[in-house]
Amino acid sequence: MLIKTILNKVHKLKSFVYQDVKLGFHQGSEVFDVTVVPRKNGHAICSGCHNPAPGYDRLAERRFEFVPLWGIRVSLIYRMRRVQCKTCGVKVEQVPWAEGKKELTKVYMQFLAGWARKLSWKEVAKTFNTSWEKVNQNSFETYGSK
Repeated sequence: MLIKTILNKVHKLKSFVYQDVKLGFHQGSEVFDVTVVPRKNGHAICSGCHNPAPGYDRLAERRFEFVPLWGIRVSLIYRMRRVQCKTCGVKVEQVPWAEGKKELTKVYMQFLAGWARKLSWKEVAKTFNTSWEKVNQNSFETYGSK
């Protein structure tokens, strides 16, 4: 079974497609780099008013951390679109897997927060090869203080 197939099964993206998966290195460790592209008929959504808006241009590639597979980090790689919204002007699109400028996906934030309810934040960070600060911030936002 291909990694793209697994991702489509567990984390389907309505207006986006997992295009390509490559095993590489990032910040000294192995990572599955998963390229995400907009679906051909998909419309960008304004992050301000949450309405569809026409594309304006594309920003540089961004990396979003996803739940690890088999102990290997997973990153969604995507070039965010800017939209020309009638109401808000030029804004960066809203994507379903992340919030604002955060580098963790929503599903990974929930994953870490769930483990942080069982283990210390330091143990969670060490187990999933991430920083204590990311576990701390996301656990607090999801469940309040520990």
